[in-house]
Amino acid sequence: MTVPDGAPTPRPVDEPVDRPVETPGASPPRRRRLVVGLVLAVVVLTGLVVATRVTDPWGDVGGDVLYAVATYVLVVLVLARVRPLVAGAVALGWCWAVEGLQATGFAAAVNDAVPPAAWLLGSTFAVRDLVCYLVGVVLACAVDTWAGARSATPLRPGRSG
Repeated sequence: MTVPDGAPTPRPVDEPVDRPVETPGASPPRRRRLVVGLVLAVVVLTGLVVATRVTDPWGDVGGDVLYAVATYVLVVLVLARVRPLVAGAVALGWCWAVEGLQATGFAAAVNDAVPPAAWLLGSTFAVRDLVCYLVGVVLACAVDTWAGARSATPLRPGRSG
């Protein structure tokens, strides 16, 4: 086969390509981090509204669930390639550790010295909070797993995304 001058030489079919192979529907890491960052901002703002505007016990429960979701999303933001179950374990471990610190008095001492720390460390130990954190992490893990499976599934012919 003759190739005209200046035309690219055809590549043999079995020759490897020098570019990374992308799976259909996969988003680049920067885009994923941007989306996860936006989700974190929405969850934190929603948590602040729920915790300050909704009457107890629902405001407290909702705030705790959203705190756990925000923790999960933060783990995913920092550790971008983490699997949902690992992110869930880290987030739940953090939430339960913070709740445990409330039982020791450490959180109260930090909150007295730095009042805004109460948004991160809470103030009083409650067993109900442990359950709320579990619910929040399970929900976040389920949504993350669903979203990951959805983005990795190629669209069927005839459907638009």
